[in-house]
Amino acid sequence: MTILAAIDENERSRIVAKVASDLAATYDDTLVALHVVPQEDFDEHRRSIQSIPEFQDYSLTQEEDSAERFVREFVEETADTVDVERFEARGRVGNVTDKILAETASIEPRFLVISGRRRSPTGKAVFGNTTQQILLNAECPVVTQLSDQ
Repeated sequence: MTILAAIDENERSRIVAKVASDLAATYDDTLVALHVVPQEDFDEHRRSIQSIPEFQDYSLTQEEDSAERFVREFVEETADTVDVERFEARGRVGNVTDKILAETASIEPRFLVISGRRRSPTGKAVFGNTTQQILLNAECPVVTQLSDQ
């Protein structure tokens, strides 16, 4: 089986990487670390580099490869118990919630490990809440660490 860790570019993801790698070691499972670049971030990045000749054809695949490299380095630097033989890094671009849920449906992990921020009910209604949507829609157990940041 696998443990799926959803990693983003904030400090909370350090806990996600550590918990997920500990779970993978405990259950002797493969650790799959996923980093999803939001579609709007990719679009903005692509627009910002299009004026550079060698990046005029910057593609979705290149962005996903970059996200994969990021998550691989992040987990290997952060988690103490990563077995590189049983570790996969994946990068995706799109709606973060949808991509995490799609990956969960695809690999059917033993656990999905995510982080989240505590928000007021108004904040959730106005800004949405990826963590809440994942908790409500994932078809596997979800391990989460909520923080105030």
